[in-house]
Amino acid sequence: MASSDLTKIASDPQSFPRRTFLYLLGGGAVLLGAGSSLQSMLGSSSLGKSSGLDGYHIYTVSGGYPTMDPTTYRLEVSGALANPMSLSLGDLQSFGHSQLTATFQCVTGWQVPNQLFSGVFLSDLIAKARPTSMAKFVHFTSFDNIYTESISIEDVAKYNVMVVTQLDNMPLTVEHGAPVRIFMPHNFGYKSIKWLSKIELTPVETQGYWENYGYPSNAQI
Repeated sequence: MASSDLTKIASDPQSFPRRTFLYLLGGGAVLLGAGSSLQSMLGSSSLGKSSGLDGYHIYTVSGGYPTMDPTTYRLEVSGALANPMSLSLGDLQSFGHSQLTATFQCVTGWQVPNQLFSGVFLSDLIAKARPTSMAKFVHFTSFDNIYTESISIEDVAKYNVMVVTQLDNMPLTVEHGAPVRIFMPHNFGYKSIKWLSKIELTPVETQGYWENYGYPSNAQI
């Protein structure tokens, strides 16, 4: 990728997903080779800020980290289901303590291996909510009021999607999406929405934040 292209990414964030994502995704060598440059450009651009944290590079699209009081936090579960729920952190803990060890992989090339995620498998939460026959997709909303994501309901159990409350046996920090985030171990990191506030089951797919800029909904690694 030419330096002029990277300059264009910094000055016009939308040009990155539309013009270069499929190019980067076309081969692992290309993706990894461009990763370090893209990390730097994304971190200094209007896409958000980036910081190194235990091997992670933390990006935000709002320019800051939203906060939520854990004692008043509620995860709203609604849509095409028979049992809508408003769940506190204590309610989530009542589902049990599931764990998953996986690599967090960013689309820009960096990764953090052997991460222990703890929380509730989304399939268990959805089963409790009793989805109707109209439920085909799961739509996620962040309490930063900007970021959204989605996945088909068929892929929820297939790919071990998790509602995460702990990372490496410690409560999530705000940089990692506290108090609750999503982790999709078989997808690039932009699918793993942070600062989760709402889960909605829908009959049709609602495009996520980056999908609206041209990223594919199917972001499997």
